[in-house]
Amino acid sequence: MHSPDATVVAGFLDEARRRHTLEMALKGASIGLGVAAVLAVIGWPVASGLRPLLLFGALAGTGGGLRWALLRRATQRTAAARIESRAPECRNLLVTASELLAGVRVDPYIETVVFRQAAAVVQTLRLPKLLPFHKAIQSLAIAAACWGGAVAWRVTRSQQAAEVAALTGPASVGDVTVTVTPPPYLGQRPRSYRNPARVEALQGSRLAVEARGQVATISLETLAGRAAMAKQGDAFHGDVTATADGFLALEPARADGQLGERRLIGLTVVEDRPPRVVVRTPGRDLHFPDAARTVSIAIDAEDDFALASLRLRATTVSGSGERFSFAERDVPVTITRRDANHWTASVSWRLASLGLEPGDMVVYRAVATDHRPGAPPVESDAWIVEVTAPGSLAASGFEIDPEQNRYALSQQMVILKTERLLAGKGRLSAEAFADSAAQIAMEQRRVRAEFVFMMGGEVDDGQGEEVSQTDLNEVKEAEGEDELAAGRLLNAGRLALVRGIRHMSLAATMLGTDAVPAALAEEKKALAEIEKAFSHSRIILRALTQRESLDMTRRLSGQLTDAASTTDAPTPLRSNAKAEALRRLLAQVTQLTASPARASVATLAERALRIDPSDKGLQAIAAGLTKAADGFGSGRASDGARALDQAATALASMVAGDAPRATPEVRGAEARRLRGRLADALRGTPPGPP
Repeated sequence: MHSPDATVVAGFLDEARRRHTLEMALKGASIGLGVAAVLAVIGWPVASGLRPLLLFGALAGTGGGLRWALLRRATQRTAAARIESRAPECRNLLVTASELLAGVRVDPYIETVVFRQAAAVVQTLRLPKLLPFHKAIQSLAIAAACWGGAVAWRVTRSQQAAEVAALTGPASVGDVTVTVTPPPYLGQRPRSYRNPARVEALQGSRLAVEARGQVATISLETLAGRAAMAKQGDAFHGDVTATADGFLALEPARADGQLGERRLIGLTVVEDRPPRVVVRTPGRDLHFPDAARTVSIAIDAEDDFALASLRLRATTVSGSGERFSFAERDVPVTITRRDANHWTASVSWRLASLGLEPGDMVVYRAVATDHRPGAPPVESDAWIVEVTAPGSLAASGFEIDPEQNRYALSQQMVILKTERLLAGKGRLSAEAFADSAAQIAMEQRRVRAEFVFMMGGEVDDGQGEEVSQTDLNEVKEAEGEDELAAGRLLNAGRLALVRGIRHMSLAATMLGTDAVPAALAEEKKALAEIEKAFSHSRIILRALTQRESLDMTRRLSGQLTDAASTTDAPTPLRSNAKAEALRRLLAQVTQLTASPARASVATLAERALRIDPSDKGLQAIAAGLTKAADGFGSGRASDGARALDQAATALASMVAGDAPRATPEVRGAEARRLRGRLADALRGTPPGPP
């Protein structure tokens, strides 16, 4: 336990020791920067580049300061000795006190006197005056100035050398680094590839390309276009967004405009696929005589990256005919997450809570989403649970498909979905809106197909201008008098159904062209016509088909002199642009010399990718041609020839696979007779009797 005077002396000596250590660190940093300046002039270990030189100098200064501070660190005794050398009035009191603080044992009285007198002395001393920093700071400033001058000189020399190389040296691309940053919603870290032959990236990823080379400019070309890369120091930088399969082509150029050899990097874009969701159990439609039931539902959902939500949606359908009412709801489910990509859900669903009556049904489906911004939810197959009404079985002689999804075939539901699509248009992208409209158009065509079946399978949509939607062929209607007598077909009801079917056709066409508001109007007109038809006859069924018989009175009634042979023009072969491009590429490959130039082979590799960037076979052919180009360019002619031969063989197989097949030879007596007459005609011999 030291006295208060001893505490004062110890604090003074600790402060002196810290100032001494800081002064040594400043001197060490000066030494480190001086050494860095000399090495910068020499060009070792960093020859060029402002950023590497700055980093090297910072490391040298910091390392020198730490190293010198550790080597010249002071204790309380050395700090006291240094102070006493500059303050004679201490009369060796501080050195004695430091020894006592270090543990030297003396008489307590002497120790008390020494600490009291030393404490009195330190009150008169000023450490900034005794241990100043100005000389150390001056040394550091001089060393920093020398280092800065050396860096400026080295950078200038490097730029001059680069300019000379850009004017006189060969234009070529050096090291290439491609950094792939996935879309932000995935939360994945960027990945870097150094001198890659092919890069794989998720759709929407950002590709940062860094290329080095002693050239004036480097252009970055993709299937979308061409742009110059920005120069920063001795490196060139460019950004590309991965949208589709293709390539990255880097083309250097000297200051005088002379182009160098292109560097080709293949690009494979992986699509973030939508989730897959399925109702595993019960996985079929259910029909119950009453609503006092419990349905056990199990759902499986998976995604290639990560799921965002999983729900069970249900629609209660009440009513009959075309007068339905719909009520939608979410059914609470228990979700089990096996991992981020695989979820399961289950529920024991009590139908009594829905208040179903006989004839009502519930349509349910699972809905899953992933984290893609703007991606529409994915629905599973829809299944129904129906509370059957008395007498709902089909009449004798007719059959209803038990798996038919009556919910999807309701014109009222088509209208409801169209209205909801228009209401949510502001939240959807243009592509998602068009896809949803196309789905509704498909359901509209299914509704139309059902009513066409009810009409007997033959209904004119009135696509021609000469057909009126208000006219009905009364002659044909009169011919179906037996049907009228049977009560299965009424003129007014049939006319209304024809009109409704035509409105459905117009609605489906408009939905396919994004004219959704006009399609909604046609859907409502179709519903009005269908309700009108059902108001005339509630039973509109397809009559049983009969085999048509031949009219014997018309047999052999024509004129033989009217018979004449016809010659049809041969159907021209459909043009296959890809096959033609493959044949041209194969011809160019076969025309290469024994030792072709690197640029000519690399150009063919790029042409292969331009034909179809997504074709795995063409990707392999392009990689083989690039390997051959590298072999010829580096003087390894045997390796280049081997790779070129393999690429040509694969290309020939692909061309043969797309070539049209020859017509098989016709055999038989008639074929031999025709070939003989052809041979006679070619020889100029008159043909013999047939």
